[in-house]
Amino acid sequence: MQGRVMISDAASGLLSAHTPVDLTQMHSVRLDASPGCLYARGGFLYCAVMPGDSEPSILRLNLADFTADREYAAGADVERMFLSYDETRLYALLSGADTVLMIDAETGEWLMSAPVGVSPRDMRMDRSGRRLVVAGGASGSVIVLDADTFETQAEYPVDGTAVGAFFAADGLVTLAESADYEPFSVVGIIPEHHGGYEPIWELPGMPSCMTMGMNGLLVGHLNTITLLNLQHRETRWRMIVQGLPDNITPIGRLACYMDRLTGRVGVVDCFQPTLMSVIRKGEPSGLTCL
Repeated sequence: MQGRVMISDAASGLLSAHTPVDLTQMHSVRLDASPGCLYARGGFLYCAVMPGDSEPSILRLNLADFTADREYAAGADVERMFLSYDETRLYALLSGADTVLMIDAETGEWLMSAPVGVSPRDMRMDRSGRRLVVAGGASGSVIVLDADTFETQAEYPVDGTAVGAFFAADGLVTLAESADYEPFSVVGIIPEHHGGYEPIWELPGMPSCMTMGMNGLLVGHLNTITLLNLQHRETRWRMIVQGLPDNITPIGRLACYMDRLTGRVGVVDCFQPTLMSVIRKGEPSGLTCL
């Protein structure tokens, strides 16, 4: 299988590229700052960094040799970032500042920012490129924003802490941590037309992330990765892994995940399901697949 798995390690300052099945390290580079969130697009790798003696920023690195050709000023704790579909704007979700930020991708100028939630956890764009949805963290809601103006179009309460959200064919899919004494994960749906929140699945343990894979919805929760069929509202499989699998990223029929708590980075086959390989990093802080 072709492709690369890119991993940032905040403890060592390393950015490393790995094969997607067995996670063999292909090459690496040590940055002069602590690397975090990663995003790849169009031959470039975007890496949020926290220098020891200067302001946080986002580096644009050439994937061929990891050299930086552009640097964007940014706030701390970049939780997620991505480019607009026309690649003119870079969006960044700053969980530490409770803010979503829009940056001119060519000049690095801050175009606008807006407050969103309390320690927001996730941000996605719809297929049209005209809307963003943010999982508002401790605010207990998901917020839909106009991608051009950051005006709030809608805000929906969920059951507990809002951990994840994305646009699906018929509305929004959400992931929340229950507000009960014993935390569990709640996957819900907010239909496009009537906007009422409907919890669908309750999964054991604290949630961490969710993403669409080739054959269903992948949900990371404590010691577990679960694959759900949204259309038929059924659980396809549940795999036990150690720790809290975060930042699950599909690559073909496989999916990579990292766990900040234990330092593990793993690869699962979503069709088997099988845990293909696991490696250790000091403090994995970013993961993306090419």
